[in-house]
Amino acid sequence: MSCPPPRTLRLALLTLVGSLGSAPLLAQTITVYSNGSLPIATARQLTAYVPLSPNTVTWTVNGIPGGNTTVGTVTERGLYTAPAQVPMQSDVTVTATSTAYPGKSGSVTLSITQVQPRLWSISPAAVPAGAFTLQLNGAAFPTNVAVKIGDLQATVTRVSATQLLASAIAPSTWLGKTQPVQVWATGLGAIGSDVVNLTVSASAPAPSPAPSPSPSPSPAPSPAPPPAPSPAPSPAPSPAPGPGQGTANLAAARFLEQATFGPNAAAVARLQILGTDAWLAEQFALPETAITLPTDNSMAGVSAQMLNRLTDAPDQLRQRAAYALAQVLVVSANKNIYPDELVPHLRLLSRHAFGNYRTLLDELTRSPQMGKYLDLANSNRPLGGSAANENFARELMQLFTIGLVRLNADGTPQLDLAGRPQPTYDQATIQQVALALTGWTYAGTGTNNWENFSGPLVSREINHDQRAKSFLGCSLPANQGVEADLKSTLDCLFQHPNTPPFVAQRLIRQLVKSNPTPAYMQRVASVFVNNGSGVRGDLRAVLRAVLLDAEARNDTAGTNDGRLRDPLQHFAATLRGLNGGFQPANNLAWEIGRTGQTPLTPPSVFGFYSQLFRLPQTALNAPEFQIYTPTEATLRGNFLWALLTQPGSNMRVNLQPFMAVANDTTALINAVDQALLWGRMPAAMRQSLANAINAQPDATQRVQTALYLTLLSGQHAIQH
Repeated sequence: MSCPPPRTLRLALLTLVGSLGSAPLLAQTITVYSNGSLPIATARQLTAYVPLSPNTVTWTVNGIPGGNTTVGTVTERGLYTAPAQVPMQSDVTVTATSTAYPGKSGSVTLSITQVQPRLWSISPAAVPAGAFTLQLNGAAFPTNVAVKIGDLQATVTRVSATQLLASAIAPSTWLGKTQPVQVWATGLGAIGSDVVNLTVSASAPAPSPAPSPSPSPSPAPSPAPPPAPSPAPSPAPSPAPGPGQGTANLAAARFLEQATFGPNAAAVARLQILGTDAWLAEQFALPETAITLPTDNSMAGVSAQMLNRLTDAPDQLRQRAAYALAQVLVVSANKNIYPDELVPHLRLLSRHAFGNYRTLLDELTRSPQMGKYLDLANSNRPLGGSAANENFARELMQLFTIGLVRLNADGTPQLDLAGRPQPTYDQATIQQVALALTGWTYAGTGTNNWENFSGPLVSREINHDQRAKSFLGCSLPANQGVEADLKSTLDCLFQHPNTPPFVAQRLIRQLVKSNPTPAYMQRVASVFVNNGSGVRGDLRAVLRAVLLDAEARNDTAGTNDGRLRDPLQHFAATLRGLNGGFQPANNLAWEIGRTGQTPLTPPSVFGFYSQLFRLPQTALNAPEFQIYTPTEATLRGNFLWALLTQPGSNMRVNLQPFMAVANDTTALINAVDQALLWGRMPAAMRQSLANAINAQPDATQRVQTALYLTLLSGQHAIQH
């Protein structure tokens, strides 16, 4: 198996490689991203980093070109699909081999598992010592199922794919303790479910109707809230209706939904004391929360630290602004796999979140992290029929500055006589910009240095195309050199009339709403053009314009207002709303990744979703809905249920305020409404919640059900 040299070795090689001048082509290593586990019959897109020319590869699985039905298949583009059954050797090796240099290859090992069973709740949640039977509720319970309770193997009856009955005998040594309950898919590729804790108490809990399996059970939703007792209760009496129009805290809460990762009681109180202007001034003045490199050189530590910042960092406005920029100026851990290939990029976005966009573009271009991700590093002048690498040049225009079509000042597209949007640039423009950006390499003494992330890219005139260039109405004279060509290129794009409305639209969509009016976009774009003091690109002023605009501050939601929270924003807002957060040493990247957004690992430079995605059969922009398919919506719900019931050492939540009113349905609904929706819960939703709450057997499940259903609702998933 070929894999990247260890970081310490790579750094040690820098001096040697630099002394040799240009690194030998055949010393380059193919890297395939990335290892991990994969359930049967599911697919994963693999990516090969090929620093060779040409950079084409062939794919094999366990040495078989294209694979087969036993070990899984892989397409010519690297899309691997696991077999329908776990192979005898559950680990398979997928290899990418250079077509030009067959001796050069890179591989990943994928562990094929069964579909993971999901366990959401058990009933009862507490049992006395001695014999007991539990009802387990969840999803994807296989026929080859086992249940472990502590160190005991339970006797299992499989009622359906969503319900099990498990019997065991609790020893007296378990009294007063909790024991983990876990469902296992046994056999090859065995995998366990989430864990739910069972309490063994000194006395039996209050009796509730015993579950009785039905010969043909109706499938339960996944994730399933706690089961209703049988027989089901009568519909609950209507709760006292709330106004549904919000409380006195609504204006502050809405502002914090846009300017932070979610309101909580303390943040709302602080904003109401200061007012928005003083609150913004306070946030602008706060020092940056440090972004550190993990001591173990693990990307898991980078992800954990990032999640913790979302909920716990005091400089919430900077965190939200940097996160918004990260969805536009993308670098991904699917290619930059070591911490020092990503952390400096996060620092750059944090540092410039309130700075100037032109300065940000300059540092971004010189960044070795971006230099690796979009291949600007070691992109040299054409020789012998070769061409400059066009990746960074293309995305610098398409995604970072001017976009694909010409825009009016209000962000609407300029149309030709046939009513079609006019393109901003063509392939010739990309080629000219790529030539203007040749001659950059990693820090070191050579002319084409090996990867080095300790400092910015350095220029090498010998590798720069010194010819004159012309693009987008800008002319770069011949022989002005690497630095001057970079400055001229960035100035040209920064001054382009498309850039203000393009950036304004991206930030409004990230912070406030997916479908801003042209007037709103024009007001923000005009601040990008001139912050009031003649400065162009002042992001601090632009953020103020985005957040304080009358359209953002309108607390009456229209039909097309708001934006869908992406998974990370949804989870962070939930935790903050429950006066909790992600713990500093959390280990949640894989679990969150199942919802369509593995932290710090967007699948491409376009991010986790396309900024141009629209709701099907509508004209509404809805970028985040691209990763909210039925499957991903279910998995997002699964995570929210686990957040409420099994926060463990990864998350913290405070459910005590809800437990205090758990037995009063109306009071419980009011508490949930105030904490998560700020008084906006519609009457029909209150009635539905009341029915669901009153079907639950105990206070804990009443609270969990009320919160879970509210979090799943569009009232909370959509940031209004």
